[in-house]
Amino acid sequence: MNKPVSQTVVALRNSVKACLAPDTTSVVVGLSGGVDSLILTAVAVWVGERAGFTVQAVVVDHGLQVGSSEIASSAAVAATKLGATSIEIRNVEVGTDGGMEMAARTARRAALTDAADGRPILLGHTANDQAETVLLRLLRGSGAHSLSAMSACTETWHRPFLSHPRGDIEVASVELLTPLGITPWRDPHNFDEGFSRVKMRKHLDLLSEEFGPSIISGLVRTADMLRTDDRALDQIAVQYFLAAEESEFEVSMSVEELEIVPTAIRTRLIKLCFDQLTVGTRENSPLTHQHVMSVEALISGWSGQGGIALPLGVTAKREYGRLVFNQGN
Repeated sequence: MNKPVSQTVVALRNSVKACLAPDTTSVVVGLSGGVDSLILTAVAVWVGERAGFTVQAVVVDHGLQVGSSEIASSAAVAATKLGATSIEIRNVEVGTDGGMEMAARTARRAALTDAADGRPILLGHTANDQAETVLLRLLRGSGAHSLSAMSACTETWHRPFLSHPRGDIEVASVELLTPLGITPWRDPHNFDEGFSRVKMRKHLDLLSEEFGPSIISGLVRTADMLRTDDRALDQIAVQYFLAAEESEFEVSMSVEELEIVPTAIRTRLIKLCFDQLTVGTRENSPLTHQHVMSVEALISGWSGQGGIALPLGVTAKREYGRLVFNQGN
């Protein structure tokens, strides 16, 4: 007779099921060997066996630590014990852009995207990870889009545990991993206070002790509400952007029309004009807050100033009653 499972594990299973479309036939799980991704693999396999999809565990070896190949191999062995349909180890080269944390994340995401080939990618981020992200971005002076942090489900990336605190994962570990003799890997980078996220984790733990564990759910709820607001503002901005005039190397909008919209919409329209010329997105745009506000001053603080040089060869200027973005000329 199968041993009854806890309500915690049931909730984790329901979250994975709810995060995927009913017609899903195969998923990829990003597996580091840590407890979060191991539990995600175990739960995804259980759900997949009943919902009719296969689970491929992909282990990305960044090569940043001594013995990383052995760590990757151990994660692959654990995935086999957990019943993953297939397991793949991918070795990547980590660059230097944005520092080691950012470069490793970029290399990892590229490897997972390539391995998935259009299939959903499941990641083991928890509510604690979301709360840390919100606080880190708050300290950088971020707006609604950035503070909305990680989305639970996008077209490619799926984070079914994003509403579950890390404590739920620890409970599930005793239930799902210990009986199989699986010991999660404890990444030493997760304890190195040279990394900003580790510092924030320490302070968040202290805040939780002072104000109670509800601070985690409160920060997650803040991100959820800001994401809803941000999407609504984006949709409004897109409607206004329909009035823009476009050519291959130029995008322009009427200054008179821009003056009457709220600043929150105006700044989004500036970003849309820039992205239209550079084929970028808000997630990878080199446009900074300072860039945007310098361009915004051409609308709200016009005193005859010249053009504004922006990244990727784009220039913004006010000309004949229009805000004009040019690239390459």
